[in-house]
Amino acid sequence: MKSKHAQVHFNENGIPIADHFDDVYFSNDSGINETQHVFIKGNDLHQRWTLWDKPHFTIAETGFGTGLNFLVAMHEFTKFRQANPHHPLKRLFFITTEKYPLPKADIQRALSTFTSLQAETEALIALYPIGLDGCHRLHFTAFDTTLDLWIGDVHQLLGQWHSPEEGLVDAWFLDGFAPSKNPDMWTDALFSQMARLSKNDTTFGTFTAAGIVKRGLANVGFVINKRAGFGRKRDMLTGYFQLTSASGNEDNNIETRVRPSPESESELQSSPQSLPKATQKKHSQKLRLPEGPYYRYNNAPLTEEHHVVVVGSGLAAATMCLALTKRDIRVTLCFDGDNLAQGASGNPQGGFYPQLHSEASIASRLQAHCFLYARDYYDSVNSSIQLKTITKTSNKKLTKEENKYDFCGVIQLRFNDKVGVRQEKLVNDDVWPSELIRHVDSEEVRRIAGVDLPYEGLFIPKGGWLSPPQLVSDIIDLAKTTGKLTLKPNHCYVSHSSDGDVEFTHGKSIKADHVVLALGAGAVGTDAFDSLPLRPVRGQVEAIASQQPIDALKTVLCHKGYMTPAMEGRHALGSTYVKNDLAVEPREEESEQNIATHEQALANTDMVSQLKHDGTARAATRLGSPDHQPVVGALHNFKTLKQEYADLGVGKPFQQVSTLPLSNVSTLSCLGSRGLTTAPLLAEVLASTLLREPLPLNNDLLNAVNTSRFMVREAVRGEF
Repeated sequence: MKSKHAQVHFNENGIPIADHFDDVYFSNDSGINETQHVFIKGNDLHQRWTLWDKPHFTIAETGFGTGLNFLVAMHEFTKFRQANPHHPLKRLFFITTEKYPLPKADIQRALSTFTSLQAETEALIALYPIGLDGCHRLHFTAFDTTLDLWIGDVHQLLGQWHSPEEGLVDAWFLDGFAPSKNPDMWTDALFSQMARLSKNDTTFGTFTAAGIVKRGLANVGFVINKRAGFGRKRDMLTGYFQLTSASGNEDNNIETRVRPSPESESELQSSPQSLPKATQKKHSQKLRLPEGPYYRYNNAPLTEEHHVVVVGSGLAAATMCLALTKRDIRVTLCFDGDNLAQGASGNPQGGFYPQLHSEASIASRLQAHCFLYARDYYDSVNSSIQLKTITKTSNKKLTKEENKYDFCGVIQLRFNDKVGVRQEKLVNDDVWPSELIRHVDSEEVRRIAGVDLPYEGLFIPKGGWLSPPQLVSDIIDLAKTTGKLTLKPNHCYVSHSSDGDVEFTHGKSIKADHVVLALGAGAVGTDAFDSLPLRPVRGQVEAIASQQPIDALKTVLCHKGYMTPAMEGRHALGSTYVKNDLAVEPREEESEQNIATHEQALANTDMVSQLKHDGTARAATRLGSPDHQPVVGALHNFKTLKQEYADLGVGKPFQQVSTLPLSNVSTLSCLGSRGLTTAPLLAEVLASTLLREPLPLNNDLLNAVNTSRFMVREAVRGEF
């Protein structure tokens, strides 16, 4: 999971050179002009954007490098949007891979000479992720662009991209070090994945004209056009993907399938539709095999014309509302009662950190990526609220006491030998970047925490605490600014119909094109969730008045429970876990249990024994699942569907069984006690699914949270 950074040096022109490949990241002549010639013009992007009639356009790239190609594409798309503010194309998705990411300082140095891209460069540097394998989704709102930076080997990653049956990618930037320098990248496996992910007429541009590239692309269905190269390069390749063979010609001579070099600039600007059909070798076209019951794009894609009803009052519902409204989808949020955050999201304070193990398990990877995305998300929310406050109060910022977000870090204490063994294994196995989690000795624990603690531990510097009710309120306020959100309190959900009627108690009804149920523990006993194995868990959190010695606490402490620094004069101290208990009245015995848990974990101090508790506490029911993972995706009656997947029990591949039926109802639920960590990214996953956008998680992680997984497991085991 921890990626290896690229090793580079800079030549006399200030151009970065990869030590491993002995090749430049961009042209010595002009990096920007090279990108413009090879990728922007090579894919005829300005013409294609002008003619585009869909809300988003997706570029995929095979080597992120310094990010220069991305910055140029984002810059050009911003100019297009400014010149065409009412055009149906509103968003650019740029998905890219990088096996050896550059350190931030090297990227900053490499891009520093491109003053025309200063704003874009500063935005990239501000969001540039830590070196963790997998997808990092970064939003550049001011540029109407989303970047999915996939860190890892391109051959492993492309197969993990979830694709609609019609294809995912609209244009390829086929970049990377030259085939002579990096032959491991330019393989048949790469070209086959490009074909799997490409739509009919998807274009490509690449700086190389090497025979291995020409043959590889032609063999999987790309029509190839040889064009004049950039600078000292005589030739480059462009072309487009043709879903069906143009002819049955069996000629093996690659030159008969390559268009001659264009002789005029006007020919360089031709669109893929205007290119003459080259004679191609007949080949077996790719099979667009979706993921069977795990296939996610099983709804008609939402557009600005559609209306979505989100049901729920907590963090899952709020993040879902913001994810949809920022895509210009009209949303009505319905919730039971007068106020938001009445369930588990109503706890005054919550610790914010990922659950990581010593190996890169599915659960740990999901936690790591959700956590990193959530941290950027909350920074953005907090910045927006601060800006709103400054605007309203004549430049008066929120004080630390007024601000209900504090990314003060989280210390996981090594409070017994068993925990020590696990922590040592996590550190020694070196799976996670130190920017995410690292060992701290007892002296550093004391310094970070601000209190006398004779323990070593693990430190998560990006963690901290937040106030869930305030967070829900802030997210909803941001969603309201889009003009696309309507709130409907006192709407208690009953059912929905296939034709879009959402029924509530007391005869209330709302028409919707799609429904998202984010009910939390309210899903228990609701018919829509009857075929899912839900696991409600009651949790009680104490609100301890600030007093010595904990009034000096500066970070979140975790052991078997957790303790936060003070907010509004009180510290959160929790939490109990009582399975299948929906009662929410505070209980004295659970207060005693929470105190005892902390006394036992902090037995080497007298910190907890000194505390006076006035009994202030709050209980709520969290909703979980049997495998402790969230549940995100389309809702069905999986009991009645299961028989259709009986062949899975006799070894039939997933890709050879049917996908789930179309559905107009989805869910974001079972976030358990990690909603602060998982809600933002999983809401993004669901919103992207509903709009047929790229998805920001590996397929195996998407499958791990799929609504159909319990049905699939039972079918594989032959349980009917």
